[in-house]
Amino acid sequence: MAEVKKLKGGSFKTMNLPTQLYHNIAFENPTPIQRKTIPLILEKRSLMGIARTGSGKTLCYLLPAIINATNGENTLVLLPTKELVLQVKSIFKMLSHKVPMTGTVQITTLKDMEIKDIHLLVVDEIDRILEEPSLLAFFNKINEDISCQRVYFSATLPDSPLNISTVQVDNKIPDSIKHYFLYVPSESKESALLNILDREKKTIIFVATRYGVEFLLAVLEKYGYASKGIYSSMDDEARSTNFKDFMHGRVKILVVTDVAARGIDIPFLDVSISYDLSDEKTFVHRVGRVRGMGEQYSFVTYSDVFHFFNIRETYLPDVEIGTIPQSILDSYDLSDLGHLKFSAMRGYQRCLDFRRKVSVPSEFKTLVDNFNVHSKFKVKETLADQIKKLSARKVEVVEKKDENPFKDQFYIPYSKNEMLTHSSAFAVSRDDYVREQKPKQRYTRKKVKTAKR
Repeated sequence: MAEVKKLKGGSFKTMNLPTQLYHNIAFENPTPIQRKTIPLILEKRSLMGIARTGSGKTLCYLLPAIINATNGENTLVLLPTKELVLQVKSIFKMLSHKVPMTGTVQITTLKDMEIKDIHLLVVDEIDRILEEPSLLAFFNKINEDISCQRVYFSATLPDSPLNISTVQVDNKIPDSIKHYFLYVPSESKESALLNILDREKKTIIFVATRYGVEFLLAVLEKYGYASKGIYSSMDDEARSTNFKDFMHGRVKILVVTDVAARGIDIPFLDVSISYDLSDEKTFVHRVGRVRGMGEQYSFVTYSDVFHFFNIRETYLPDVEIGTIPQSILDSYDLSDLGHLKFSAMRGYQRCLDFRRKVSVPSEFKTLVDNFNVHSKFKVKETLADQIKKLSARKVEVVEKKDENPFKDQFYIPYSKNEMLTHSSAFAVSRDDYVREQKPKQRYTRKKVKTAKR
């Protein structure tokens, strides 16, 4: 057996990639996870790569898959969602442009796969596949039917250990993201959402169920926000259309279930909102949608507050959590959407019942009771008060200064001691008219000598 030559991962150039493939790569240097895993995969090693969302894991397996295809070898890439399949296929098309391949690269979901003569098996988002019973059944069948090199990727380590070597790079949440955790009553979450939305920012909102998606779409439509939704039971054409509308900027807001949290790559996302809070592992995938100087909002209720404490302990030890003033939450009337809201709350409750039961420790209950107004809303409240006070002062000054509120430029003074001078004639820029006072004439009273009688 010929000795496998070790490859260097310093740059794409040092990896000895085919010339055309090298020119198709839009980046000069690989990311840390690419630098560590691509040479090992090309050395025919099985591994599991762990890196945060947005770190470039897709190229980690597509580049070796294309190189294998140039040598007549076949690769099967399995993904959890159809949206992710479409995106990976588009990246593959760009990378393989004009690259001569005699082998095949099949990119599909587990339910649509066709097992053929496979030399490399790739499973992306492996942790989600192991967590969902329906996907896990397909994955177990693959393990029985395929015997070849295996490569798995994920943003977080699976709960179930796998007998495979692991390559892990820094999977912390980027420090550049601003985090806002808002403790709100369950019945007021939609009001909190309307208060923080920005029409100009590209925003994705995560909810637990399809009923939550339908309810929020109705709320957003009522208040004039253009939005689209995606959930697992939606037909493929509608999902594809709604996602394209969001990606091309025709709508700024996308409301989704977690089917999109781990299965959609959305570049240049400004805001990620967890309307229904998730566990700490899913939270990483949700936040991973935001890159650069983005924002993350999470609504925390008492029924899922334990998720917040787990997230804070695992990733964000110094993050702030606070409440929203009730006056803000009461400023929206959604009584006409009561039937949709009831369905959404009932669906979310079923979701909570399905999850494992986690009790809130007594020390956490004390912390919840001591939550104060979030600093984001303290600043807004203070500024509003200052503006009101400033406006009141201006009105008071104007009323005192202008004795005759009906006086205008056509006013003719009745006092001979008062004269109006037009400012434009003398380039005076303060007011349209300047009031001048004539100097008062002073009279000295002469002393009159009284004759002596």
